Amino acid sequence: MDVTDPRALIELVQERADSTDPLLLLQIAVTVAGEAGEAADALVEHYVAAARSGALSWTAIGERLGVSKQAARQRFAHRLETSDLIGDAGQALAIAPRLTACLQAAQAAADAEDSVPGTQHLLLGLLYTGYAATVLDRLGVTRDRVRDTAARLFEPAPVTGTDSDQQQVTGDGEAHAAVNSARRLAAERGHNEVRTEHLLFVIALDPGSAARRVLNDLGVEVAEIKKILSELIPSRPRRHRRLGKGRTGRTCSFCGCTDPGRAMVAGPGLWICNECVQLSADILEHRAGSLRAG
Repeated sequence: MDVTDPRALIELVQERADSTDPLLLLQIAVTVAGEAGEAADALVEHYVAAARSGALSWTAIGERLGVSKQAARQRFAHRLETSDLIGDAGQALAIAPRLTACLQAAQAAADAEDSVPGTQHLLLGLLYTGYAATVLDRLGVTRDRVRDTAARLFEPAPVTGTDSDQQQVTGDGEAHAAVNSARRLAAERGHNEVRTEHLLFVIALDPGSAARRVLNDLGVEVAEIKKILSELIPSRPRRHRRLGKGRTGRTCSFCGCTDPGRAMVAGPGLWICNECVQLSADILEHRAGSLRAG
């Protein structure tokens, strides 16, 4: 379709309508105009992506487009993944519709702050819908409380990327990494799609995440989140098989991870990884502080 030739577009409308009804022609004209606009937008997006691949900054791209760097980044920058499939080819998992809605809500929260999406934005998004929202509601977590706490805990900071372009980050700016971790968790547990509970599990159990800091400040028992979600996203059944070279066969009895990069502590018939040890210490410290305060 030649989007630069009005006559070609008119002929296309008439061909599709195959009628002289003015209202039908108008309806199809609107559809064709939308398709022409999408084609033009896709063309610009293609060359913006090529410019970014060439290490050009958003400042330079914005100047050429006649807009600010913030406007260029907001329109063309990579958004939180909301496509039907995420992951590498051959290992892609379907992303649940409810999680798609939550990611869109998280992106909107980050846009409102002109910030790179962080895990505290994901926490806001997860309150939108899905099983994660039910769990958070049960624990007394609300959007207003998350927003107020995040505003008090985190100050916006400019961060210079690898291409020397500055972006504003509020919180940890690690939403993309958290979504990828949720994908890996779903794959490890043998699930065929990534759901809201996978993402909540990842951000709540990461001691260094902005979302975890918000939950701690709200007095939420992370152990309770883990207990509820562990029933919903259990580990794969263990199989008795010969271990390959370099495999230890060690599986954390609490979170089910088999990551050889994690230190494991042995107990009577069980293992516990270093991250679960740290989580336990955090929980005990939190409870001790609550007792002292009381």
